[in-house]
Amino acid sequence: MPIMVDDIMRLLCSISQERKMKAAVKHSGKGAMVAGAMAFVGGLVGGPPGIAVGE
Repeated sequence: MPIMVDDIMRLLCSISQERKMKAAVKHSGKGAMVAGAMAFVGGLVGGPPGIAVGE
């Protein structure tokens, strides 16, 4: 019996509501900006391999 993605999402949402979990959107955005900046600098310095190193 395959597991449906919608069922898993509903389960996770109900667990997070019960435990009053909140997503840290502000910190996630900050981390994404840092990772993107490092990949950009790595790409400038080392080309395609530098992008992998920058991340």
